[in-house]
Amino acid sequence: MTSPFALYQKLIIGPADIHPEYTRTLWKRSLFFAAAISCMACSTSLLRLSLFGNDPYSCMNLGYSLLTGLSFGSCVSIFNILLFIPMMTCGRRYLRIGTFIYLVLLGPVSDLSYSLFAPFLAVPADDLIPRVLLLLGGMAVSCFGVSLYMCLDFGMGPYDAASCIINDMTHGRLPFRYARILLDSTAVIIGFLLGSLVGIGTVVMALGMGPLINFFNQHVNTPLLRRNGLQ
Repeated sequence: MTSPFALYQKLIIGPADIHPEYTRTLWKRSLFFAAAISCMACSTSLLRLSLFGNDPYSCMNLGYSLLTGLSFGSCVSIFNILLFIPMMTCGRRYLRIGTFIYLVLLGPVSDLSYSLFAPFLAVPADDLIPRVLLLLGGMAVSCFGVSLYMCLDFGMGPYDAASCIINDMTHGRLPFRYARILLDSTAVIIGFLLGSLVGIGTVVMALGMGPLINFFNQHVNTPLLRRNGLQ
């Protein structure tokens, strides 16, 4: 019978052969991960205010928000919980403490940041320059947050894990990158059909984030984590 500690080690911390230093820095790692998720949540608010469209997953949840009358953050939380169910059964190796931080923070911080930003940053649709600045700012904050989230290797959010699970279940016949394109395309179509805004921001977030994330990986977050003993 598996002991509770062994189960905790396997499902929450990570592999059994993980370096002991990893477990000694859990609180610091958790705080950095919470900061990464908060950046990702705030970026969705900046992109919403830019009126250029959001990333595919946010696009879909904004559509469901319009349909149900629930807040955007509530829809994000509901879908994360729904996607968490197959993650528990088919994708446990992607589950760590960070997954639960993701579940708890992403939706509420998205709503909170939007309520704080909207009174000061909302601009008319014909005011192009501030909208472009909001788009660029949202992209930068998002890429920084995603980069930090990736560099920490502290667990995956359910939507991100879904593409990995599809890759695993098809034994590589539907690789991660194609599974992610399929999921993102489906999310955008659903969002569009439900009345969500699909614009240049949606396309840029779906296709153009890679180089900027890589920049943050190499020049910002990897050195930052090393200085704090997290890599």
